[in-house]
Amino acid sequence: MFRRLILFIAIIVIVLVAAVFFIRARLTSASFGPMVALCPGPDYYGYVCERGTAFAYINATHDTLLYELDGTTKLELPFVFTFYGTPYTELVASSNGNLQFSSNNAEYLNDCLDEKPAAGMGDMIAPYWDDLDLRLIGFLETEVVGEAPDRIFVIEWDGVPRYETGEPLTFEVQLFEGSNDIVFLYQDVTQSEGGHGRKATIGIQSEAQGLALQYGCDLAVVADASQIRFAHPDNANGDVGLAAPPTAPVMVTMPGSRRPAAGGDPAADLLAQINLRGEVALADLHRQWISQSPPVTAVWERADLTGDSLPELVVLRHSTIEYPHLSQIIVLTPDPSGRFTLLLDQLLSTRKQPIYRAGIEHVGDLTHDDQADMLLYAADTGDLLVLTATFGAPKLLSIPDQCLAGLAVLDVNNDGRDDIVRDGCTRDGRVYTTWNGQSFTNTQ
Repeated sequence: MFRRLILFIAIIVIVLVAAVFFIRARLTSASFGPMVALCPGPDYYGYVCERGTAFAYINATHDTLLYELDGTTKLELPFVFTFYGTPYTELVASSNGNLQFSSNNAEYLNDCLDEKPAAGMGDMIAPYWDDLDLRLIGFLETEVVGEAPDRIFVIEWDGVPRYETGEPLTFEVQLFEGSNDIVFLYQDVTQSEGGHGRKATIGIQSEAQGLALQYGCDLAVVADASQIRFAHPDNANGDVGLAAPPTAPVMVTMPGSRRPAAGGDPAADLLAQINLRGEVALADLHRQWISQSPPVTAVWERADLTGDSLPELVVLRHSTIEYPHLSQIIVLTPDPSGRFTLLLDQLLSTRKQPIYRAGIEHVGDLTHDDQADMLLYAADTGDLLVLTATFGAPKLLSIPDQCLAGLAVLDVNNDGRDDIVRDGCTRDGRVYTTWNGQSFTNTQ
């Protein structure tokens, strides 16, 4: 009888232990999903994502001074932040709409995260990974709000235009101290093309651990005033996390650099069409540019800037006053067979000197080297530029002062050389501009 009782108790214990393991297995499978998951998740670490409504958009005010086409900047975190099981004290922010903890990659072509993490992007938070342009307008800004241990670190892409369209986007990431939650907030993502996420990757990943949770990729999944919360799990998967946080490589950025784009590159399109169809293609391209949004108008002229008797083709492009970053000069040079190569592709504006549009005012020898130069005048701002090949390859020289009245090219001192005369300048009165052999200088 006693033996039967002992056996009965043993069977009950075995059943209870098995039940406990079964229940724990059920809870684990419910808490942790696949290595690569789609929202709402969970993924293998336990992250889940959901649309939010309870978070306020915070306007960041501290400029990171990242003014690059494809660039990154390192940011110190105001508190330790745990991401995919690894604690971090710093991150790298990219001009192209993402944050990285263990890499420093300014890649502008987004990858989807539905099959595997994006290669080369490390541990990444991507609120809007797209081809963005911080050279001339827009800001990457930060802010810390609240008091420890409940602070929020804000990283905002404020009025940053898409490279292909020039239309600005405004969105941000909020990182929460303590909870380690991540919130994406979208203030303005409406675009004529590529808006609402139609050309962007939105999600998080840990490349080193093979994990990702994607909210959207090349789909219109976000809207103005929308929010997405990536909730850090209360009981995260203990098998996930790196023993020591990897260090991001030393940052190397190339201001204004650009690999050949798959599309949306006016200089590349112009060069290809000119070599395919001849200069008749210019009119067709102009109709295409002016019908896009925002519209872009172009003017062009031939001039022998290099002194080889083969005139270069100079094309000036500009949009409306809201888009000075689309003002552009393209110079193509022909060889004896008539085939063109790209000689210059440059924006006319800078952050300190926005130029909304410029016209070709004069072609002549302004640098006194027996080669043609091209005088460009921005009537809206009074800025004057000279396109010259005096120093070898063509380059733009900016002439000091802004003048909004008359402009003429004359031989002022009767030395047989052209000078520039301007009225209505910021220094008052008439200004004479002459070439001194190295640069253009002004006198009154």
